Amino acid sequence: MNMKRIILLLLPLLALGCQAQDKKNFDINKYKDVILKEYAYPRYAKSADDTVLKDYAFIDIDGDGKSELWVRGDESQDWQGVFSLDGDSLTLLADADVCSEIKVYKNAVGYHSYISPGQVDEAYSVLKDSRIVSSAEMNMKFDIFSDEQEVEYEGYAVNGKEVDEDTYNEFVQKLGDTVEVTPEWILIE
Repeated sequence: MNMKRIILLLLPLLALGCQAQDKKNFDINKYKDVILKEYAYPRYAKSADDTVLKDYAFIDIDGDGKSELWVRGDESQDWQGVFSLDGDSLTLLADADVCSEIKVYKNAVGYHSYISPGQVDEAYSVLKDSRIVSSAEMNMKFDIFSDEQEVEYEGYAVNGKEVDEDTYNEFVQKLGDTVEVTPEWILIE
């Protein structure tokens, strides 16, 4: 076996070793302020004191060998977010609070949220190589005081373009079933 072939065979193993090393040396404090100020506070908290990041975990949503970052807040706020990491930059893939949940699919992540009585939101990000390749979102408001719970507004989008409900539902159906993930949570000190 020549040296070039040996190197080509070893490259995937070396990449896995680098990925494991990156996780081991990962410093959540480097991202903590950005996560809180740019994502958690504006979306769910009333003030900077409302959300405290409690722990984080790595999950590989799309099976590319690069882990996505899942961060959770304390129980009183229950904010959580899933991000892709590209060098020092974060891209929000999905976030949730006490009234919503993160859903993980093969190659995708999303959330389903009851923002307030009478309002439902969903959003999904499909990943390839830890980057968003397609997305969809839905927002619906309805009159909770009417007998029929009449819909006052509903909006659907796929890849940032407004679509009808059927097109949106086709996108969501292609995600398939959710997959169970058991993150190994690391306490933020």
